[in-house]
Amino acid sequence: MASIMKKLFGRRARSKSRDPWWDNVRYTSGTLVVVGHTIEPLRDMDGPLWLWMVTWALRLPVFVMVCGYFSSAGPLNLRESRRILESIALPYIFFSILQTLQVRWLEGEWKIYLGLPKWTLWFLLSLIVWRVALPYVVALRYPFTMTVAASLAIGYFNEFGAEFSASRTVALFPFFVLGWKIKEGLFAGLFERRWTRGLSVGLLLGSGVVAWLVRHDVRIGWTTMAAPYESQAEFFGTYWAWVFRATLLAWGIVMGLSLINLVPRRRIPVVTYLGAGGMYIYLLHPLVLRPLRETGIFERVDQRSEQLLIILAAVVLAALLASPPVRLLAKPVVQPSVSWLFSRAVRDASAKRPPKNGDDTAAPAATVPPQTSETRLPAEHSGAR
Repeated sequence: MASIMKKLFGRRARSKSRDPWWDNVRYTSGTLVVVGHTIEPLRDMDGPLWLWMVTWALRLPVFVMVCGYFSSAGPLNLRESRRILESIALPYIFFSILQTLQVRWLEGEWKIYLGLPKWTLWFLLSLIVWRVALPYVVALRYPFTMTVAASLAIGYFNEFGAEFSASRTVALFPFFVLGWKIKEGLFAGLFERRWTRGLSVGLLLGSGVVAWLVRHDVRIGWTTMAAPYESQAEFFGTYWAWVFRATLLAWGIVMGLSLINLVPRRRIPVVTYLGAGGMYIYLLHPLVLRPLRETGIFERVDQRSEQLLIILAAVVLAALLASPPVRLLAKPVVQPSVSWLFSRAVRDASAKRPPKNGDDTAAPAATVPPQTSETRLPAEHSGAR
């Protein structure tokens, strides 16, 4: 058994081109995404409802931060353009087709989802915009502050809704920029201090208590940030709606950083390798969960033991989707390689400098523009990864 595991996971696990810490973070957040989507039909029960709420800040914000961490703030050259098309745009098209076919099979009608992305696919549309916009945003004097201001303001424009993931793209951009800033050395000193881990544990426990107390007062739709404030006016009015979004952003940042701080930095057998397949977990799990929901299995869940079994099954599903056999089968749609689609100039540019970090969800780091006053850090923090 040990020899089999070594053959399956050993080569990639020993790769020196990856940072095991962030692969561990990616796997943790990806698993929590699967758990959150699996227990969504059970939110009428206190336990699953609480778990869904308390893990929101540990899955979506962290997953966005990870993509920002591995993204380039350099100029959008030919190689970067190809990476965006191959690793994001084409998977979006492929999985939109797969979800359309699946809905046709399950519901008996054609529903094509391109402009209005279905379920998790909004993330790919947003990721394209974030990747393209990042070099321009970080050229500003205060990039993170500006994206927070845009996130709070965008809710007042009714034109920005779920179509083409417009609202979420702007609203969640601060997490993406924060991930890039972490790569540039932000919080490096804090992550290196042991006392911050105790603080992180305390913050996570406190978040769990607060989530339990407000579990029946918070509307789940508020956390998606997919709609303008006007759609939520009946709950807290449009004038103060930005306060709730600011609270969500702050909660996501604090809890996300706490989780990142607590994830082991060292290489963990199997887990670190599975973390490199984070996008496989994210893109494939809806194709598994949608048919399961149609069977009515979640409506039959009642006992606490059955709820725990569902959660355990979600954890196992995440591991299976990032496993070598599944990644081998799904690679043509998750990580398509279509060199024939690009001009010779693009192919030559890609061959000159191959990706260095081995990441399969974001482009490798490239030359970063001169640091702004918001990103300038002491010399000892400049290379933290």
